[in-house]
This record gives sequence, structure tokens and C-alpha cells, in this order.
Amino acid sequence: MDALADNLRRLRAAAGLTQAGLAAKAGLPRATLASMEQPGSNPGIQTVLTVAHALGVGLDELVEARAEHRHYLVGPREQQDYRADDGRFSARLVSPIASRGVAMHRVAMQPGCNSIGRPHPAGAQEFFLTMSGTAVIEIEGETVEVPPGHLLQFPGHRHHTYRNPGEQPCEAVSVVVMHLG
Repeated sequence: MDALADNLRRLRAAAGLTQAGLAAKAGLPRATLASMEQPGSNPGIQTVLTVAHALGVGLDELVEARAEHRHYLVGPREQQDYRADDGRFSARLVSPIASRGVAMHRVAMQPGCNSIGRPHPAGAQEFFLTMSGTAVIEIEGETVEVPPGHLLQFPGHRHHTYRNPGEQPCEAVSVVVMHLG
């Protein structure tokens, strides 16, 4: 956990908290936080989770290098496939698993595709960009045609269905943002 000490000091300062203030908020002894802010500290996972919760940040923000110092390259073997409608609908998760709150899929729909979407958590927004062919998305009974080059944004928690009524395959990109704001 080489980045823990630096991240903890930076995030605590950004929150305007002293060691004592953060310790009180997390329900931990101040000495525990002081130790965590020293390079080479080795706190238990529950302690790190408690501090992350008190700061309102994810675990990765405490233990990984700062965002501007890391990147993710996701290769084809790390991407996950989902198939439905007897193979006429396929979605490949291309975003890194470490992406918090965002899921990006490459979508392929064969002619005749009629696949029920999996509703996302409340507050999620889906952005569906058709690259080729024409998609039809039905959102709780409302049908929207999405021609090539067009983007449809809709509440991802609503019941929705992906369709390709055309005679050509449809390629699209779907990005689900779990919470905007």
C-alpha cells in the first residue's frame, strides 16, 4: 500500500480535517490515523475501509496511485461478453472493471434482435450511440428509433428492450453512468 500514506494525507487535507477530526469521524484512535499516514504502514482492510467511508471516497482512492498517475488498458481477454436473444444480441463490456460507476459496452444486434435490457440501479443513465444500422429502443412502452450517428440518453433503471427490426446488423456503443451529478 505504498500510495496509502500520501493519499490519506491529501484526502484528509482536502476534506479540511485534522488527524483528530478524521479519527473521530471514523471512530478510530488518532494514533491509528497517524500511523496510516506514515510510509510503509500496514493497517487492516477494515480500518482502511472505515477511513475511506469517513472520507466519502472509494477504497481505490486510498490505496492506488492518484488518477493522474495511473491508466487502464483493457485487452480483449479481459473484456466480458454477454449474449441474449439466441445470440442475436451481444454486448461486450469494454470498460475496466475498476471503473467506478461507469460501464461501457460494444453492442452488436443482428437483424430480428429483440432483447430485454437489464435494468440498472435507480439514478443510472444510459447513453446509446448507434454506429451502423438502426436500433430501436423501447423504454417502458415508448419506442425510439436511433439511426446511425444518433445518441439516445434514457433513465437506465427503466425497463427497456433493444431491437433491430432492419435487415442489416446494428453496431452501437452503450455507456451506463450509474449516477450523474
